[in-house]
Amino acid sequence: MNNTKKSLIAILICYFSWGFFPIYFKLLKSIDSYEVLAMRVLCSFIFMILVVFLAKNKNNIFKEIKKLWQSKKNFSLLVIASFLITANWLTYIIAVNTNHVLEASFGYYLNPIVTIILAVIFLKEKLTRVQTIACICVGISLLYLFISLGSLPWISILLALTFGLYSLCKKKIILSPKASLLIETAIVSPIAIIYMLYLGSSNNITFYNSDTTTLIALLLSGAITAIPLLLFARGAIDIPLYILGILQYLPPTIQFFIGIFVYGEELNVEKLISFSIIWVAVAVFCYSAITSMKRQNLASKSHQK
Repeated sequence: MNNTKKSLIAILICYFSWGFFPIYFKLLKSIDSYEVLAMRVLCSFIFMILVVFLAKNKNNIFKEIKKLWQSKKNFSLLVIASFLITANWLTYIIAVNTNHVLEASFGYYLNPIVTIILAVIFLKEKLTRVQTIACICVGISLLYLFISLGSLPWISILLALTFGLYSLCKKKIILSPKASLLIETAIVSPIAIIYMLYLGSSNNITFYNSDTTTLIALLLSGAITAIPLLLFARGAIDIPLYILGILQYLPPTIQFFIGIFVYGEELNVEKLISFSIIWVAVAVFCYSAITSMKRQNLASKSHQK
């Protein structure tokens, strides 16, 4: 099996894992969301310590960490990124455990386009005509929801915004996935430990009373969080960017159907219209990625001649 096929398998496992996250985190619904988050952070940190110490290139990883520590700007960006991804995790856990899987799905449909908008604002990148249409679709969708429902889908917006800003911070830092995830979880782990100690001192820890399945799911949350990210990093190397751009809509699509057919969440007319507008934006976004790649291929062939 060549590297491209291995990378594609890694990406598909990653995206399917993210797609089925609602089912996994529903197993933890009996535990308070903040407690789940604290344990997820701690378990992810412990898992990444094991991964790094077992890695063949662990010396290089430690060199990366030392180099990052010497750059105040990059370290500060990673601290911000750590809190952003933690906020994203918390929002998602709350969304799943309060029966808002559809809203979470909507947020991850928004995410790539929100990332583009943030790049325009902070990195001064220019929008193509097609990307502008996609962004307008997002604006129309959110405005329609606000007018029809009387409120904005805050879960969707928070998920898209926190992950978009997280990606923006990470774009400024050159760091391997193992080193990055280890440091990110290390930064927020002290807060998670303090929170768990506080719960323990006030006898408010809820996972003590959970059944065996729930406890196992909670303890495995670190591996469940880290493994798809590591697979993504492995697979993204050999997969064309436009394929990654199209496949990234696989997780929210799976979550969309899980929300409707597994958990019976209501898809009213207002939500359906809003999703339809977002799907138009997605189609436009995918079209842009494919045509851009075709132009690059033509330019490359022309240059070779």
